[in-house]
Amino acid sequence: MIPASWKAGAVRTAQSPTRRRVLYAAVAVVAVLLCLFPRPHLARVKLLPQGSNSGAGALISALGGGGVQNFAAVLGAQKTNYLVIGRSHDVQQDVVQRLDLVDLWNSPDQAAAERKLGKKVDIELLTGGVLEVTARDTDPVFAQRLVEGFSAAIQTRLAGLGQEQVRTKREIVTARLEEANTALEVAERDLNAFRMQNNLPSPEAELGAAVNTRLTLDAQIRGKEVEIETARRFQTDNSMRVRTLVSELAALRRQRAEADQASNGENALALSSQTAEYVRLYREQKFAETIMLVYRRFFEEVSVEALSAETTVQVIERPHIDPDRQFNLSGIALLLLVLLAAAFTEIYAPMTGLARRPRRPEPQDPR
Repeated sequence: MIPASWKAGAVRTAQSPTRRRVLYAAVAVVAVLLCLFPRPHLARVKLLPQGSNSGAGALISALGGGGVQNFAAVLGAQKTNYLVIGRSHDVQQDVVQRLDLVDLWNSPDQAAAERKLGKKVDIELLTGGVLEVTARDTDPVFAQRLVEGFSAAIQTRLAGLGQEQVRTKREIVTARLEEANTALEVAERDLNAFRMQNNLPSPEAELGAAVNTRLTLDAQIRGKEVEIETARRFQTDNSMRVRTLVSELAALRRQRAEADQASNGENALALSSQTAEYVRLYREQKFAETIMLVYRRFFEEVSVEALSAETTVQVIERPHIDPDRQFNLSGIALLLLVLLAAAFTEIYAPMTGLARRPRRPEPQDPR
């Protein structure tokens, strides 16, 4: 409960223009002092992340597949990802551990230190994809240490993400390559066993050139479909790589149609049951061989990509203390609040009756 004397004093101050103005002046002086002391210092660093081959490939694919609009979309998404990474929990946790902020601030735990760190540091995305990290503190040396810690943590995190992406690709492609090798071994074994069992010549000699051409094209078409499916796991349909593969698939299908027209039904596949089985086994062997070559090519590409997987970060502006005079934001907020209150009451008071003195009670009739 507020004492009655305090309430009465507040009412008298509110109703007295002189008291109000003295109070506003006193609070304004305090706010100005809080703006200036203790003097804050602002440290900043500017970073420009530069993507790895996969990042550059995404931009090139955007240019090749969707024109300026798609390029802008991919570029904007990439910049946004960098900002999200810079503000991520992993980066903050790294900075807290690098600078030992839990002990330095006597924080109860890691989470409390991260919350305090978030109030001192701000990360913004500038034009051109530049990340600006700013830190505000009364100690200029410590403020600069904060931005240096964030700069190192962001670079470490980006490098780790690039390596993780390539590692995931390598695991997927390696598993598929092993499956393809196993399937090829089984297909070759079944084909050779059937051939030896029935004393058949080589597939080329037994089936004829026309059938062999069509089977080879069938295997290439299925292999190209698998290659497109695999490429879509890492790139969009508008990427140059996927668009090129789709174009190659269309060309193979045209060749297959032309081969059918040229044969005019000659060497049709519906021959004897023995020949039909030979055709099936030969088709499976050709398909397995094509798939193995596809995944071997993917594996070689991922191996090359691993050599330059890290996302490099170019330091545009080294960590430094801003030479301009800084002011405490809390003091500025208090000063603005006082000025608004003073303007409101002093201008609005005559209209509200706030400035009128209280009316004296009329004397009562003794009768």
